[in-house]
Amino acid sequence: MISQALQLAAAFVVARYIYRKFTQISLADLQGPPSKSWLAGNIIDLFADSTGMLGARWQSVYGTVMKLNPQIFTENAILVTDPAALHYIFQGEGSASRFIRAPEWYAMADLLAGQCIGAVEGEVHKRHRKGIRPAFGVPETRALLPVFNAIAQKLCEKWEGIIALERGDSAVLNVSEWISKAALDTFGEVAFDYQFGGLDEKPTPLSQAMPTVLLETFGTTSAAQLVLLSILQYVPLSLIRYVLNDAPITGILPGIGYVRNTNKESERILRELIVDRRKMMSEGDKKKDIMGHILRAGLSEDPTSKLTDYEIVSELRFLLLAGQETSANTLTWALWELAKYPEIQTKLREEIAEARSNKAGKDFTTQDLQAMPLLNAVIKETLRFTPVVQNMFRENLTDDVLPLSSPITLKSGRSVKELPIPKGTKIYCNVTGYNMNPALWGEDAHVFNPQRWLNQDNESSNTLGMYANLMTFSAGAKGCIGWRFAVMQLQNLLSELIEKFEFALPEKGPKVVRANCMATQPMIEGQYEKGPQLPLVVRRAA
Repeated sequence: MISQALQLAAAFVVARYIYRKFTQISLADLQGPPSKSWLAGNIIDLFADSTGMLGARWQSVYGTVMKLNPQIFTENAILVTDPAALHYIFQGEGSASRFIRAPEWYAMADLLAGQCIGAVEGEVHKRHRKGIRPAFGVPETRALLPVFNAIAQKLCEKWEGIIALERGDSAVLNVSEWISKAALDTFGEVAFDYQFGGLDEKPTPLSQAMPTVLLETFGTTSAAQLVLLSILQYVPLSLIRYVLNDAPITGILPGIGYVRNTNKESERILRELIVDRRKMMSEGDKKKDIMGHILRAGLSEDPTSKLTDYEIVSELRFLLLAGQETSANTLTWALWELAKYPEIQTKLREEIAEARSNKAGKDFTTQDLQAMPLLNAVIKETLRFTPVVQNMFRENLTDDVLPLSSPITLKSGRSVKELPIPKGTKIYCNVTGYNMNPALWGEDAHVFNPQRWLNQDNESSNTLGMYANLMTFSAGAKGCIGWRFAVMQLQNLLSELIEKFEFALPEKGPKVVRANCMATQPMIEGQYEKGPQLPLVVRRAA
């Protein structure tokens, strides 16, 4: 009997091995792009891409989930654009908590802002989000519109003055620089009641540093730096903080020194503002800007929303960086696309003029801005076509299985509808690939076409993302908390600028590329050292 049992057990083991060998899926079975670097793998291709469409191109060749050659010291890496898989990773009930930001992301977020909402997980993340959420509610965001109006009108006046000095009806302006100043001035006022002075041409040291901090840190990412980033996943965060903030490594990584100086300046200013605001609050001040709401979280007796002073400073630094980059870059790209499609620009100007006449010249309300179909279509299409963040990084805490919205074909030719992934897989969630998936957006998904938003109701199936079924603001519990703020600022600034000015491409203008510096920034090819540039002909609207 024992002998028969052993034979049966051995047969079962052999059968199970054969079954797994020929039926289970390995990540090695996935198709994927070749690698040019054994050190950095395909990751350096993602960082070096100057088209903003690499993920979409790979998707068309290798499918919506593909194997990446990871940087050294990393075992498994995949790039995902499949809607069902992304929904499972970011907002699946019971599954999203199993996908954390990759540990090396903590290091980058901590370097830029400290212990902020972008650098924490689990219950700590929930506490941070609950603490700052009141600052970004619907009524709180709508109350900021008068400040948005004032800054938009000031920017228009500056451009009017420059055009007048040219003694003509137009001037070539680096719109990226000007819009960055306007966005930073806006955020300074609505967040801290602080004057950055960008549009007044009296910039503070912080306002001069903030627009280029991502460029200085991630603008020229090398294979060696990506390998270093890979190593960070095995290093305790306390040691990482010491290395990034205090260790003498600026000779090796020059960008670190720039970030350190920017961080010191921002922390100094923010702590001074916090002291002043707390004094005002003790005297009865009830100002409801972003800082006021977050400081109240510091006073909360509720342990599920209370923030420490260090966390408050970190959150304000993070929001300053994220709030300025998102709106400024998106609006810049919107003007670039409208300059390439003058017929769309003309129709948009007509829509705005009609809405203004109905208001008898008064400022637009949030309801007015929401009621302009083409204005909102252009904004959605810009967010789809040129997302500020091209990739979001995740890692699974357990072995898992990704559902797929459509089958993918393995190297063997086999078609599968789900994908097992081992614990610790590096998951590059490619925003551009998802936003340009033809199955979602049509065969012209690679073309800038605001009309798609007027012809179909993409938001009726809004199961992914914070806005318009797009991944641009991320999704789920870690989605961008300030997305309403960003959209309203885009609506306001774009409507003001298009109403007053026409935008055109310069004759024989330089080649503009989409530089991936953790944010998609406009650069002139061969002139990265000059920072973000987008020259456009700006002319008074007829």
